[in-house]
Amino acid sequence: MHRKTSLLVLLLLLLSLTAWPQGLRLSDSGWLVVKGNMMHWRDATGELTIDRIREMQLDSLPPADAPNFGFDRAVHWFRFDVTNDSHEKDWMMEVNYAPLDHIDFYMASDSSLTWVHKICGDTLPISARTLRHRHPVFTFSLQPGESKSIYLRVHTVSSVQLPVTFWHRRAFLNGIYNIQLINGLFYGGMILMMLYQLFLFFSVRDKITFYYVCTLLTMINIVAYFQGYTFLYIFPQTPVLNDVFAMFSGPAFVTASTMLTRSFLNLPKFSRLLDRLMLLNMSLNILAGILMFIFFRKISYQYHHYFILIHCMLSLVSAGYCFYKKYRSARYYLMAWITILTATSVFTMSNLGFVPGYMSTNYSGLMIGCILQMLFISFALGDRWNILEKENRRAKELELKRNQDENERLEKEVLLRTEEIQNKSERLEEVNRVKDKLFSVVSHDIKGPLSSLQLALSLLRAGDVSAKEFQQLSNSLEERFSHTTEFIENLLQWATLQLKGESYEPSQINLSDIADETVSLLSTEIKRKNITVRNNLHSYKLQAYADLNMVRSVLRNLFTNAIKFTGEDGMITLSFLRTDRQVIVSVADTGVGIPASHRNRLFTLNSITTPGTSKEKGTGLGLLLCREFVEKNGGRIWFETTEGKGTTFFFSLPESDLAIRQSMANG
Repeated sequence: MHRKTSLLVLLLLLLSLTAWPQGLRLSDSGWLVVKGNMMHWRDATGELTIDRIREMQLDSLPPADAPNFGFDRAVHWFRFDVTNDSHEKDWMMEVNYAPLDHIDFYMASDSSLTWVHKICGDTLPISARTLRHRHPVFTFSLQPGESKSIYLRVHTVSSVQLPVTFWHRRAFLNGIYNIQLINGLFYGGMILMMLYQLFLFFSVRDKITFYYVCTLLTMINIVAYFQGYTFLYIFPQTPVLNDVFAMFSGPAFVTASTMLTRSFLNLPKFSRLLDRLMLLNMSLNILAGILMFIFFRKISYQYHHYFILIHCMLSLVSAGYCFYKKYRSARYYLMAWITILTATSVFTMSNLGFVPGYMSTNYSGLMIGCILQMLFISFALGDRWNILEKENRRAKELELKRNQDENERLEKEVLLRTEEIQNKSERLEEVNRVKDKLFSVVSHDIKGPLSSLQLALSLLRAGDVSAKEFQQLSNSLEERFSHTTEFIENLLQWATLQLKGESYEPSQINLSDIADETVSLLSTEIKRKNITVRNNLHSYKLQAYADLNMVRSVLRNLFTNAIKFTGEDGMITLSFLRTDRQVIVSVADTGVGIPASHRNRLFTLNSITTPGTSKEKGTGLGLLLCREFVEKNGGRIWFETTEGKGTTFFFSLPESDLAIRQSMANG
């Protein structure tokens, strides 16, 4: 007997441990749905303070579902034990149920002696919220690896539900975008249908169409109220209107829908009993709304849920009865109320606390029910009207629309083709300029070194060259081939970019390392002219978001030009500046400067090249390549120069990929 008792106690202990809420662990996934993993206490007196709650042993909740206590005027306390396992410290706590009146957020401060206290709820204006959002959202900081307890105090006259999601900021913004997209499609479809039916009403003056427009409007209003959009967009600074909307949204829907059902089904003709029951339910619902307005916040909103549930059932029974009586148009109406009754029943029972809370805070079922009801009632209205006449009219309108669309398409096609021809013509002209430039440069800059090499080989073969003359000849050839190699490299890069596009692979790069690499690569030329180089990028880890090879080419070309036009014992300075999410790199020399007549032609195919201070030659392709590579990476390039004193070239690059996206958005 004692053994059986011990086993029973052990089993109960295991079950209790299984039901005990697990600590919440924030991960790098960026979001966490809490469900029932929290502690709870119902404060019937409403007098408990946060310090008192902190000392109490709270009750555990089932971890499977979000808490749902139905309509309860008591104060409810919730505790969340949170550990930050991610690398982020800034988090958000979203309560995905808009109608909650007042929520107090408590989290111990870093000193643990005071509380971080924030408030939210639909009894406060939107401007009082930390984040302007339709749901209550609390921001907080939690260092990686840190654990803290968060307390929420909820007091509301609406249904007490607490579906909570923890978000990191980026994940929250992505989630908002997806949800807003879905909700936008829903409201857009509903509003378009409402406007369409309103247009029909003004065209045919049919009262049934008017009742249907009113029904659609009240349905949209109810869904928008529970999702928090009415408060966010219509009266954000007047929270008292939340109660007014809640008092009369239900009666408005029941009234409009009752008038639609009676008129569409011609219910008084088929069943006086059902007709009177619908009118009685509508009248009682209106009376409840008036009493709620008079006795402000004294009467529970749960009665509206019962009236809506009864109304949906009566509408379904009425449509079924009329269909049974061979009323042909009732078949679509019957299907419409089957869908909305199912969705509304589940939503209402969830708000009343009879089923899990996620069935009311997850509005997809209600939205689908509204859409299906809208569609089926639209079918019913179309079936009631003169179908042939409507189809003929629509066929004519569609034909006219198709003709207009076809004409617009043809006009756009002509414009597109004209633009393509113009672009191709400009491209051909550009290709011709490229070809002429290539032939001109190649014939001049490659033929010369090859001819010199041929002459040198002929002299060597004839034995007419002394050792001293051979040394001078080899030095000259080495210099010319170095210039030719640089020219061919620039030429190939530029031609590739022009003809088929350079491979663009941006990443986070270290400009300081590239600067050190460039100075080291050109050290021989620097020593030859005894140039002093001041590399101000050397001691910094300067980051940019760009293509590594392109930036290497830009910096190498600018530095090569600086060496070329700087005399012996001159100075070249590499500097940088950060501004507006951009990194600006400058290459300044103390050389000869750029003549005014040449400045407008820089960075173009028509660039004029001049010999360097040691008679170095150039092709003009280097600066053109620099411009195209910098612009490819989302930056720009420019220069400042004074003849006889030197030139400074500047180019900018984005600090990160975020800077590129913001630049594109602002552009």
